[in-house]
Amino acid sequence: MEEQWLLINYQELLKSLLNGDRGIQEPISIMNMRRDKSSKVSFLNLLLSYQNINKDNILEILSDIHSRFTTRIEGLKGNRTVQLMMDRINNEWYDPDFIFSVKNPIPNDFFTVNSDNKKYYDSSCKVCDEIKQLSKIENNIPLGLKEGEKHPLENHIDRSIHICDQSIQYIENNCKNIQSIIHYLKSVSMEQFVDLSIKHKSLYLTLSEVNEDDEIPENIHRIFSNYIHIHNLLLKQMTQYYHYLNNLLNAIKDECKGIKGMKQNINTIAYMYDNDNSNEDDPVSDMIDYEEDHSLIDERVNREQEVKGGDILSKISSFF
Repeated sequence: MEEQWLLINYQELLKSLLNGDRGIQEPISIMNMRRDKSSKVSFLNLLLSYQNINKDNILEILSDIHSRFTTRIEGLKGNRTVQLMMDRINNEWYDPDFIFSVKNPIPNDFFTVNSDNKKYYDSSCKVCDEIKQLSKIENNIPLGLKEGEKHPLENHIDRSIHICDQSIQYIENNCKNIQSIIHYLKSVSMEQFVDLSIKHKSLYLTLSEVNEDDEIPENIHRIFSNYIHIHNLLLKQMTQYYHYLNNLLNAIKDECKGIKGMKQNINTIAYMYDNDNSNEDDPVSDMIDYEEDHSLIDERVNREQEVKGGDILSKISSFF
């Protein structure tokens, strides 16, 4: 029987990270249900152990945690002693223009917009599969199209191409937005945050006129350390999501390219058969080897009769 583990309350986990009571880089201890066994797990594995967190929404979870840290750091900057420490580090790095400004680069509607990426992909795959199936039904059936007449599949192919083009445009726009987010995350300079991650509270107090400052967290160094790690996790997850989305995009482009090629060829095939039959000196029997079994000849004739009496449009419409 698989061991059942007691997970830390999620809100308490976040609070401990934001206060610096727990380090993201450190293994996290959890107990089993009987409380007679403990285990250590990584921060990311712990997140994925929660019932409502999985690989499909882990990016959104990391984005939320990152946003909480940006708010937390902006709050710390309001403390005079903390600001003095930041100014000192600026001077040590000879970078007075660096202001420890942090922000969440992900728009509020990002996950709502991107939730439709898979829907667009699935829709494109569905119509392409339908066209492929219909082309199998139509393949080698003599339609006898005359000049100016449209192939029965043409409207459905045009519809499929339109849906694919819409999907490509939608996902391409999101890929561009994600590239911008990745560029911003990579552009954030972490050197001075790393410096802050090794400055303990006692060092802050040496800059203060008081012996104690309750507004400065006991583990302030770990807050900055946690921010660095969550920033890196978000960047990695965003990069992975970009490549996942780019793979969907390339798959749709390949499918759409195939459907467009089918549109170019499908009428040519139909007219080719019609032109072959227009030769009165070339009857069906002349197209078949005289040594061919008579059952194949009967099958050929029966097939032509079925085509003349049947309605391929009814087969096509059944797919839509």
